[in-house]
Amino acid sequence: MSLISQMNFQNPWWIDRNKIYDDEHVKRALSSNPRFIVQPLDENLLIMGPRQVGKTTYMKTTIMSLLEREEPTKILFFSCDSLKDKEDLISLMSQYRSFINPEGGFIFLDEITYVKDWNVGLLHLFNAGYFKNTRIYVSGSSSVSLLKETLPGRPLNKIIYYPLNFRVFFNTFFTKLKATTVQIYDVKSVYNYAIKLLPYISELNRALLVYVRKGGFLATNYVSDDPINSLYEVYKDAVLSDLAKLGRDERIFKEILGKIVESYGSRISENTIAKETSIGSHNTVASYLDLSEKLFILRVFRKIEGNKVNIKSLKKVYFIDPFIFRVIKRYTKGGDIQESEIPHVIEGMVGEHLAREYEGVGYTFFKNGKEVDFVVNDIGIEVKWGGGNFRDLKMQKGYILTLDDIGIEGSKAKIPVSIFLYLISSEKVFYPFK
Repeated sequence: MSLISQMNFQNPWWIDRNKIYDDEHVKRALSSNPRFIVQPLDENLLIMGPRQVGKTTYMKTTIMSLLEREEPTKILFFSCDSLKDKEDLISLMSQYRSFINPEGGFIFLDEITYVKDWNVGLLHLFNAGYFKNTRIYVSGSSSVSLLKETLPGRPLNKIIYYPLNFRVFFNTFFTKLKATTVQIYDVKSVYNYAIKLLPYISELNRALLVYVRKGGFLATNYVSDDPINSLYEVYKDAVLSDLAKLGRDERIFKEILGKIVESYGSRISENTIAKETSIGSHNTVASYLDLSEKLFILRVFRKIEGNKVNIKSLKKVYFIDPFIFRVIKRYTKGGDIQESEIPHVIEGMVGEHLAREYEGVGYTFFKNGKEVDFVVNDIGIEVKWGGGNFRDLKMQKGYILTLDDIGIEGSKAKIPVSIFLYLISSEKVFYPFK
């Protein structure tokens, strides 16, 4: 059976302008309250990001807007789960160009990154002219085969669709504040902006605790009850499906992530994880940590020494979203987030927000054992969550993040963590691939 036959081109959903509104992704986006639809970008895109973040919904709502002005046959959407390798990908495009639309239009290829040699296939299609005068969107949940030099010279902007950051989350589900995004390098300026947001501290802190439990995924925020009850299996199975497609061992994966949960917020090494589990090999641990980063499950922070990164030192590892922490904890330990874990989860949220906005984010510690949670150039960030003192920050310049304390002393400022996260975050949904 040809790919064209599999796609049922005689009556696919995207050709009928009415049927698109019956698509589950589109219906969910249009019926959500408050409605959150990412506006289409008029450029060729490779959209990476975690499972269930909304990549498919973005593609289909973009198609919905295109159908207002374009002929349906000019638009191709294909979920690449049924494609095995680059030959299948090339065959799909060859048949589409031969039988449906010879040139131009809009092509959407969803979850392409598990097609074997997909990047080689895309490069061939670009070079052979299949994408001439065409706007192309491709998505994937794994950056395992993606390097910065992938598809060299091709007009394809590589971006990451992360769960909503705290600013976008607050603007969407609470109140949009009139506050510009600030750079952390001018401590006094950030402090002055923070003072202006103090009237909103109660609502910001309330939202922060909601974010701790629901995270930045749209699906988790649209359910009325605790999302861990209704969506745990969905998110867990999505992760394990990716793991299986890559031929990795679930037992090893589960042990490593269980150890990350146990030591959350603490420095840890691959050797420690290997010795304290049945895995034994630090190289295996390193391989699975790298894989988990490329599947957008977690983020690894390394020690900064001066202006250099010490790749051999202990690491700090956090999940990229607090809801992922809850899913992984239930999966590995059988429990849910505890009150005592909230400060560590918030610490991870701070690190994630910094890493999205700035290059080279890490942590540091000194010979006397004193640690600074996060470092961005010469700026230190210490997350205390409760109260905080200026001496808590073991650097000359930076921030002590608290529950509601605020103050300034020289080049150090105490700022409530909810205000800090709101101020430093942009209004981006898409971030450049680094």
